[in-house]
Amino acid sequence: MRRYLVRFDELPIDKSSVKSGRNSLEVITACRCVNVGLFLSGSLRLDVAVSIAIGTLNDLTVVSFLGNTLRRVSPDERSISFFLLKAVEKAQNLEHDESFIMDNGIELVRSSYDKLMELWGSDIVEVPSVKPERFILDTNLSADRIENNP
Repeated sequence: MRRYLVRFDELPIDKSSVKSGRNSLEVITACRCVNVGLFLSGSLRLDVAVSIAIGTLNDLTVVSFLGNTLRRVSPDERSISFFLLKAVEKAQNLEHDESFIMDNGIELVRSSYDKLMELWGSDIVEVPSVKPERFILDTNLSADRIENNP
């Protein structure tokens, strides 16, 4: 399984902004990472997990959208942001080094970065927390350049 991790120092998300469609830039970025990482036309990438980590390296709250267990989540930003909001609210009750799987297949973990890396092993692809959309775009452009070279 390929696992992508996008870390945010904080993820300003609340019910009113999600309902009105006025999400913060961080929430929009998180939703787009989930969308691009998991959704295909009419299907899901079953071998991919997109994890949104919030907090410091010593105390991360991680919301993972697992392609092989995800249910009832649509590819649109509003749907993803509603599920992200529910997950973040549920994760606030987790103790350190505790995990929980929601009924829609979203996995919640509260842990330090080091323990998370031990748990996940070598499946992770890290995306920098500073301007992750730029990193993804640069990666895609690099891949395009490599493919187009004769």
